[in-house]
Order: sequence, then C-alpha cells, then structure tokens
Amino acid sequence: MRLAALAPLVLAGACGTASPGALEPGVSDGFGGPRPVSITGYAGDAMEPFLSRDGSVLFFNNSNAPDAQTDLHWAERKDDLTFRYRGLVRGANSPALDAVATMSATGLLCFVSTRSYFETLGSVYCGKWRDGAVTDLALQDRLSLKKLGRLVFDVELSRDGEIAVFADGTFSGGPVPDAADLRLARRDGAGYRYAPEDERRLAAVNTGDLEYAAALSPDGKVLAFTRASKLGPVLQTSVWISRLGNDGTFGPPQRISAISGEAAEAPTFSPDGRALYYHVKVGGRYAIRRVSR
Repeated sequence: MRLAALAPLVLAGACGTASPGALEPGVSDGFGGPRPVSITGYAGDAMEPFLSRDGSVLFFNNSNAPDAQTDLHWAERKDDLTFRYRGLVRGANSPALDAVATMSATGLLCFVSTRSYFETLGSVYCGKWRDGAVTDLALQDRLSLKKLGRLVFDVELSRDGEIAVFADGTFSGGPVPDAADLRLARRDGAGYRYAPEDERRLAAVNTGDLEYAAALSPDGKVLAFTRASKLGPVLQTSVWISRLGNDGTFGPPQRISAISGEAAEAPTFSPDGRALYYHVKVGGRYAIRRVSR
C-alpha cells in the first residue's frame, strides 16, 4: 500500500512454483519485458494487485488517496495480460479504506481495513471468498501490536494459508512512517498470531529503509517485496526478491531491475512463479504491469 496515503489516517490519533536461482548484485534474475495489463470494463486507478493462486481472479483496489473512497474490486482472467472487470468485492467494503487483498488456495481472503483502527488498533480482516463475495469476516486482532501509531498496512498469505507476511508501520508525525518492516504470523486456530519467534527469518530483508507489500511464491521459497528509500520528502520505491535458505531464513535480497517507474510497488506472483504483477503510476493514474522470466 502506498505509505503516504495512510499517514493521515493514523497520525490523526497518534500526535503508513518456480523459484529463481542464485541472484547476483545488479542482475534482475531474468525478469524483463514490462507489459501493460488491461482490465476491460474498468477505467479507474488499479493498485495493490493480487492474483489468486489458480490465476483466475485478479483482486485490486482503486486509489488510496486521502480524499478517495478506497474499495476492493475483482476481475476474471481472460489471458495473462487481460482481465474482465466484475465489480466490487461484496461484503468487504466499508466507508473506511479497504484495500490490499490476499488469498490462500483454500479461499481464505484477507485484506487491510481502517474501519475499526481507533477502537481496536487492528486493521486486518479475513473471511471466506466465493462467487464475488466474502463472508464471515473476522478481525485479526492478534496481528496488532496494540500501540497507537503502529499499523499493519499490508498482508500476504502463503498458498496453504498457514503463514502470513505483514508490514508493520510506525507513524509519529511525519508524512511517511518512521519505520516499516516485514514480520511473520502463523495460523493459530481460526486466525493469525504475530510470531516474534520468527523474526530471524526476515533479518536479512529488513533494513533502515521501509519494507512492505510482500508476495510469496507458490512454493513459499521466494519472497518479493517493496522497499522505499526516503529522499527528503520523496519516497523512491523498488521491488526486491529473496530466496529461502536451507536454514529457514530468507537470504540477502536483490533488486529486480526490470521493475521501475514512479511508485512501482506491490508485487504478486503468477501461479507458476515465473511472472510478477505490480502497479506503477502512468500519466497520473495507477495501472498494473507484468514482468516475466
């Protein structure tokens, strides 16, 4: 999720199957050819794409600018570069910001919503996806660190739904978070529990920059994510990729040089793990692109 868009929401109360081989510095790991993705029947902003594990459904949200009504939408696949718009995700949207969908292969749909943040300090909801709707929504309050100014603003489920990778942001008065790191949660009963015992698994990924918008490959062995560097008031975004080592930790990441452009971020894997979809700002509007190996 674009960080600056979330800052006013939090600061108002706080006074944002194939795996790659070895990666070499400066090498894109074979990704290339950014190509536009069209959503026929839809003409608005398309941000935070998530492709279902079978590739049949593309989830996305419209603009998350502070003055926008940000909602979750979905589209059906026609081919790798074309999807047919089907409308809003029924049962998911509220008057607040609702965005950043993710789903397991079993149909568990999770997303970020600020609808109850100031009452619960939680922001992730999960429910059952079927036929364009989500039901039985439940707040994942065990993902929250229960501190005003801390916000989970992105979440990604593994294919089997047993693991969640989420972005934990700290806001304290600036236009962007002071810090944003990726953390792990585990399925525990009917919901997800933040697992601080797993922090070491992401030690090589998190830095003093902002890490967020994670994506897991179908086999769970590759992690793609966004990194934003603060250059004064400007955020410079890039997409990185890391491989799971034999010790169970994700190794030092490398930047995917094929993904570039203004606000290029928020990757999601294709079902075979050989392509990534992401959004980028083009001509003042957010659109989805695809790179492949």
